[in-house]
Amino acid sequence: MAELKRKNVEITVREGNKIIKDIDALAEKNKKSAKKLKDKAIDFAIDFNEERTPFLASSLVATRVNKQLQKIINNDKKSFNDFILAAGRYLEKNFAIALTKKDLEVIAKKQSAIIDELTANTTILSQDIKELLTQNLATGIPKKTLILGLKDLYPAYERNASTIINTGLGRLFNDINVGKFQQSDFDWYLYAGPDDSITREIPCKQWVWHRFPASQLNAVSTIRQGLWNCRHSIVPLNDSQKNDFPILNLKAGGA
Repeated sequence: MAELKRKNVEITVREGNKIIKDIDALAEKNKKSAKKLKDKAIDFAIDFNEERTPFLASSLVATRVNKQLQKIINNDKKSFNDFILAAGRYLEKNFAIALTKKDLEVIAKKQSAIIDELTANTTILSQDIKELLTQNLATGIPKKTLILGLKDLYPAYERNASTIINTGLGRLFNDINVGKFQQSDFDWYLYAGPDDSITREIPCKQWVWHRFPASQLNAVSTIRQGLWNCRHSIVPLNDSQKNDFPILNLKAGGA
């Protein structure tokens, strides 16, 4: 019976992890789009080097970067909305919890913050391109050297863009769940998910498949939110399940 209960919990966790995989796919798509955008901006800058002044070239490249990445962001808004709908279905199917209009308003604000982060990331890239071009386009630097400099200008850009989506939406999914759990009558929760070779030692290996009381939900959630690409979920336990899992030691997570 205990094994059956655990399998039921694992099914719930897998459904939640599918949403996380969808987030990863969205992040990867954004990463590829950002890389193409950066490469196009570099080629554009080199072409303008042949016939325009450095300031004009750099200004046009920066503008081009901003406009094209804004287009990527706008296209991704549909994906963001699909993610929110999937999160709502997850809560309703597994825990009979429905998202209210007020919940959706709060979620929309957090979603906007994620998009703002991505836009800020774009501003850094465009400023770096503009500065490099303004300083070097008219100095007689060989074209090959300039190209290499541009390609190394912001090598982490596409990774940064994908990480913002991945981490931001992953944390938003956890926020949605925990926020609704706090409004319900669950007394116990489970820190659930994989325990494999890439699971971090602290706190995840000490916590995974351990239960904790509702009084510790905020503390556990806050620590989990600060973990990089965490694959673990917090799920409610009913009274018939709670004794199938050992107690979580909060101090093992650095609390």
